[in-house]
Amino acid sequence: MYLASFIALVGSLLFTYFGIPLGAMFGALIALLLTSKAGFTLTLPKSTLTGVQLILGTTVGSIVPVQTLSKGYPILLFIGLVLCMSAQVLTSYIWLYKREKWSKYESLLGSVPGAMAAVLVINEKHNSPSSKVVFTHTVRLIFLIIASALLVSTDKSPIPGPAISLDNLCILLPLFLAYFSGLLFDKIGTPAPYMVTGMLATMFVNAGLPSYNFLVPTELVFIATSALGALIGIRLKDITGADVFSYARAGIIATTLSLTVTVSFAYIFSKLIDKEFLVLLMSWVPGSVESMTVAAIYLGLEPALIMLSHIIRMIILHSIPLCSNVYKHLRSNYER
Repeated sequence: MYLASFIALVGSLLFTYFGIPLGAMFGALIALLLTSKAGFTLTLPKSTLTGVQLILGTTVGSIVPVQTLSKGYPILLFIGLVLCMSAQVLTSYIWLYKREKWSKYESLLGSVPGAMAAVLVINEKHNSPSSKVVFTHTVRLIFLIIASALLVSTDKSPIPGPAISLDNLCILLPLFLAYFSGLLFDKIGTPAPYMVTGMLATMFVNAGLPSYNFLVPTELVFIATSALGALIGIRLKDITGADVFSYARAGIIATTLSLTVTVSFAYIFSKLIDKEFLVLLMSWVPGSVESMTVAAIYLGLEPALIMLSHIIRMIILHSIPLCSNVYKHLRSNYER
């Protein structure tokens, strides 16, 4: 499993050296894809995603003041998020069901605007979604990380944070607090739990101990971005050429419809509320919370708000199967 981590890091260093946008992510992703296609069996340590969430959450918390929490999450922003998410699902569902002739079940899973984890929760009757559903989400993921890389390439500002030194080892304090708090959040089913605790712990520690330098070293952000690329690469390694040719049309069109809806809602609400179009777009695109947070950090686009928007969306998606089960239970008891 450590071989995969080493290969990913080498790929990240090479892509970064040649100045490729989001090179840390793309280098790791492509390095693992090529290695796996060469016949090597690659796995990552189970703690990889936890580490990515901790570092990204802590990075957001270190550059966002705790006073931001007092503003809360704007109600109009929440309404826009829910309406946009509903329209994303509806448009993709209609296309997949009516034009691609998928089943209602597969059409719903293929149109859910979230990471694969949410799809697996909704897909509780099976061990895994069908290959066409996996491919649709894969197309969406690839498109979004490429789009993120193009956006990042227009902003040459460095990632916030100093180099690793004895002076900034104090960042270990919020990291430890975030990890142990994240264990509790994980137990109660909070999506991206360590990102939430990483952000909150660093915000409050920075406020309580202002004389210390609780900034995440640049090297740690680089490692987290590389690890995220490795996680994506591991997930994509099983997609075959046959899958690409069979489901490319459905995946591309569903993704295009979903992104068109997102652009439309982001533009409309940017006129209604005091938020930039790009901030709303990054907040509502149907991507994973980790990928969009990385892009937000690089771009300096209100990473706390963008991260929270994706977490709220994931909470809503994870709540759907729970509400469905409660409804079925109450209905069966009533019928008895």
